[in-house]
Amino acid sequence: MKWRMPRLVSWATPYPFARDTADALLAEGHCDNFGLLMDRYLAYTDERGKVQLLREFNNRRALEPDFRGLEALIRAHQARWQRTAAALGATVLFARPEWRVIVGLGTHELLGGGITVHPVYGFPILPASALKGICRAYAERVLDQPADRVDRLLGCLRDDAGSRGDLVFLDAVPAGVPRVERDVINPVFAAYYLAAHTPPADYLSPRPIFFLAVGAESLYSFAVGSLSGDPEAARQGREWLSGALQEIGVGAKTAAGYGYWVLASEPGSGAEA
Repeated sequence: MKWRMPRLVSWATPYPFARDTADALLAEGHCDNFGLLMDRYLAYTDERGKVQLLREFNNRRALEPDFRGLEALIRAHQARWQRTAAALGATVLFARPEWRVIVGLGTHELLGGGITVHPVYGFPILPASALKGICRAYAERVLDQPADRVDRLLGCLRDDAGSRGDLVFLDAVPAGVPRVERDVINPVFAAYYLAAHTPPADYLSPRPIFFLAVGAESLYSFAVGSLSGDPEAARQGREWLSGALQEIGVGAKTAAGYGYWVLASEPGSGAEA
């Protein structure tokens, strides 16, 4: 990580930890786990009598991770993921973001915008629940598939009963070192939305809102399997997921061009698909 904890701050322990834990972190001077940095290690300062996040966290400059130092861990995790997919008899596909992808933008109330990461290793992932959701949307709204077929493969929830469906999705995980990039929304008319009697005039000041997104250089692996061991069902799920990633997108701000994917070949096998 680029960020280093400033030592001269007004608080003795700028973390929500016990004193000895905070002192241990200060002695180390950095955090290698991006997920912990986002969720537990955000440092605070006392400015003008108000407790607030350090500016470098508010504008995400201190939160731009460099995962190159974790390449061995990411590849080991990918190998375990591949073994899990093989044990399920799942069909696997690889894809890269067409531009940028934001999953979990609404998950961090303190920062005003987060990103979904692996709960242990801290690198960005796409949850299986999100992938299953876009598959259903693609099958129903784009392909106009029969309701009974969609329910049989993806499950359903009725007032009187429900079913889980035959398809099982794995979390999409990096197949190599992912890249997380800083991005910004810069609304000019923020005061117009916040104050009832303020007109949306050009003299209003912009109010930048920073967030993090997975960049286009990031290769991810996706897998869909069948609980009943039906290879045709797994193949169908893969087709739906492939179409959903390319045509519907996943995550936030898809109307602005985020969240769309381009299919790629398996790492080391040649050109993109």
